[in-house]
Amino acid sequence: MATNIIQHITRGKMKTLYAKIIKKAVYIFFIAFVLIYTIPFPINKELDAVEIKLDDPSYLETHKIYISGKYRFNLFTDNTFQGQISVPEYELTSNEMERLQFIKGIDHESPLVYTYKEGVGTDGRPITKYYHFGKIVSRPLLYRTVIVLYEQYEGKDGDYGGHFNSNTGHCIVPFVSDREEALKILEKYDILPSK
Repeated sequence: MATNIIQHITRGKMKTLYAKIIKKAVYIFFIAFVLIYTIPFPINKELDAVEIKLDDPSYLETHKIYISGKYRFNLFTDNTFQGQISVPEYELTSNEMERLQFIKGIDHESPLVYTYKEGVGTDGRPITKYYHFGKIVSRPLLYRTVIVLYEQYEGKDGDYGGHFNSNTGHCIVPFVSDREEALKILEKYDILPSK
């Protein structure tokens, strides 16, 4: 009889202990969830990268990519990055960069657009032009970033930009040292032309 009572009390204490652990786990999960979707993550990176041209096996340039800013996860809207991504060999990337918006339901990519002032209009306001450098493809938090360069030409409004040519285009790929490694990364992102 006494043994049954002790077992009953022990079971009761175990149930209470499990309930407390579950309650604490739910509480921690809820706080982590709220923090992930409300606090932007600071990013400050310097990446070694190579630039390749898809149709020219001999073309290989080395670059540094500088990334500084804040990445925000959004539950109901697109993830965003506000800050600066620059490649010093491309001078216009030192201008102010538009916010990156990684559209949900599409591969984790965003246009890479920079603004620059080009004089003052007749109304006294600065004339802002846009430089469509390319697009950035990455994983969340700008992990495994690839920059796909647009063919550049000046539009009638003075903005610069173009499109990516999947046969002859240029790509900047970090964390690799040669063309073969870069092509493997581009293949993972489905950037290479279909054969």
